[in-house]
Amino acid sequence: MSNTIKLFMWGYQHHMQSSLQIEAEQFFTRIDKNLNPKIFLLGVLIEDREDRHDICLEPEDCGYNIHTFTGLRQLAEELEKVDPEGQIFHTHPVAQEGHNKRISNKSFINAIKKVLERVDFDDQTDKHVSYPTYIEGFLVFTILEVQKEALSKYYSLTKEKFDNRFRIHRSLIESAIDVFLKESSNALKDPYRGFEAINRRPEEMLRESGKQFMYTVSHVGGNFEGLHGLYDACNTIASMRYEGAEGFGKLAIAHKDHMNLRLTLELESPIKASDYRKVRKFLELSTENSIIISDSALIYGLGELVGKYNPKTESLFIIDFISHFKWQVLHDDNPLMVVEYKLPNVTKERINRLKFYSDLPRIFKSIKKRQIDDLWDVTMQATQQKHGTMLVITSNAQNESIRLGKQSFPIKPMKLSPNIIQQITSIDGAVLLDKDSTCYSIGVILDGLATEKGDASRGSRYNSAVRYYEQFYKEHPMVIVIISEDGMINFIPQLKPQIKHSDIIDKIDGLKELNKLEKVERKKYYPILNWLENHRFYLRENECSEINKIRKELEQKEKDSSSVWIVRNNFIPNPEMNDSYYI
Repeated sequence: MSNTIKLFMWGYQHHMQSSLQIEAEQFFTRIDKNLNPKIFLLGVLIEDREDRHDICLEPEDCGYNIHTFTGLRQLAEELEKVDPEGQIFHTHPVAQEGHNKRISNKSFINAIKKVLERVDFDDQTDKHVSYPTYIEGFLVFTILEVQKEALSKYYSLTKEKFDNRFRIHRSLIESAIDVFLKESSNALKDPYRGFEAINRRPEEMLRESGKQFMYTVSHVGGNFEGLHGLYDACNTIASMRYEGAEGFGKLAIAHKDHMNLRLTLELESPIKASDYRKVRKFLELSTENSIIISDSALIYGLGELVGKYNPKTESLFIIDFISHFKWQVLHDDNPLMVVEYKLPNVTKERINRLKFYSDLPRIFKSIKKRQIDDLWDVTMQATQQKHGTMLVITSNAQNESIRLGKQSFPIKPMKLSPNIIQQITSIDGAVLLDKDSTCYSIGVILDGLATEKGDASRGSRYNSAVRYYEQFYKEHPMVIVIISEDGMINFIPQLKPQIKHSDIIDKIDGLKELNKLEKVERKKYYPILNWLENHRFYLRENECSEINKIRKELEQKEKDSSSVWIVRNNFIPNPEMNDSYYI
């Protein structure tokens, strides 16, 4: 059975879009799975063909319709006329032709962005458009959408250009998006590939993203000689040992005469940043308060930070060499990128402190802040255990140490302090403690019945914790912290955050007000409904019924118009929801 393509551009358009979608998921999951990338292709017909649509979308149910892009070419032409780079002329005709093509392509990209912003009622995704590739009479653009909520978790710079002309990236994620879209444009140059549209592995694209982002750092030094080699230099320096010791130290990247830097020891002859061995040796002089001063091309000596730095200038970056093969980039003490074994990524919080302090009082009803402080210190120290470990915090710790005595090392009850955690977590098994951080047993082998909530993709440590929790949590409150060998940290139970019930009432009241109108105000309707979709878990049974009733009435009004509407599933109450999830 063959599938008919209504909005036809070329025969393999579905295969290409599917492949790019898979590639995007594999790539961006390496950074943050919550980015949740979505890929669709937009084709703009630039040749006179009566057997083709002026605008084509792949997939056709991408969330937009072709009428959304009516007038796109006219908008692009208007933007092209006012582009300031149109005033730049080249003497060579080939160079001028390339220049004009770049302006035309950029105008189309900006026009597409404007159209997407115009119809974006819920404002939940960040939209990015690739440079086009010509395919069978169409200019084909790859459009990538990622979740704004995921992006907002990471620190980002604000400047997009230097010298008011050259583009720089504000974050590693922005650089990664740019790298992926370039690879997508290249993939479309071979449009008949049925699979693996992008030939580069996700790790390779991540490394390229890190290298591109470092131009943002290196350009602030104002020395063209250091513009291109900083990323590779840092990787090489981080990989080297000096007299057997790992490299620790900090490097300030800025203009030599930056107002917030003062040289305390100036070299007679600056060291080239590409002289890795000398730089690595000089790094030994760096301390917490004495850092190496560089403009990314040359090392000028040791110095210190002085005065109050204005972060809006984005003119001073710190490269912190943390350990062997590991370094990170900071701006105004905010981490921008961490590179470990030459593979860059965003700096992620291993444990969410706010969630820890929010969840424990919901599980242990009478717990005090000082008890949470102690448990936090113990937990943070446990996360440093390289081979992984597990903490079982339960109100029944003393009795459980007796019951599990044959499969553990029971100890005399003692209040745990951070300085002993590394020792007691160095053996296999869990650490059993109560909410006072009093430990009763170490090396505990947990029992428990098989449960549907296990995860075959995770190791035995995680699944044994799930089995134990599911069997005993109803009898006694407990929290289990699992630290895996790969650095992944999990909390059981994974409670959803608390929300105000009044927020739900406000949204339902908003739907009621909209339902009084003759015509649906989409700009108000979609944000409310999307919020309710994202908070389905918190809805009570009567609220689900009320929302379903109003929604159906509003959808009936939408169907009366000629435009496209979204069909949604009914809201149903979640059996695990209770009033503890309300603030």
